[in-house]
Amino acid sequence: MNDAAQDTPDFTAGPRRRWLLALDPVFEGGRKGKRAQTWDVEEELIAVALLGDVTIDLSDTKSAPPEVHVEAYAIFRDVDVIVGAGTHVELGGGVLRGDLSNEVPPVPEDRRTRTVSITGHSLVGDVTVRVASG
Repeated sequence: MNDAAQDTPDFTAGPRRRWLLALDPVFEGGRKGKRAQTWDVEEELIAVALLGDVTIDLSDTKSAPPEVHVEAYAIFRDVDVIVGAGTHVELGGGVLRGDLSNEVPPVPEDRRTRTVSITGHSLVGDVTVRVASG
């Protein structure tokens, strides 16, 4: 075996990750941003609502893994997660003046289409999870 081949690091693929950041007064400049309709969802989503709200719509996606983890930081604003029917939601985390709210009804294990686990961090903001209307 070649010495160069032995010294090559083994890069293994980790989970796909996407950052969602809201800084509305800084970047929006009075314009109204457009939300994506359907999208490919990564295994890990990190949402930071700082001076703007973040909405993560997992109800209408092109593709999504069976388990999605969301790390949500609601700093002076809100992070809203919208899920489709049949989604099991696990919500936990820490709050300092704000709320973590799971409005999704429990789903029996045999009827679950996806699991979304959310770790919410709230500082004068809210992290809310609800089922898509319609």
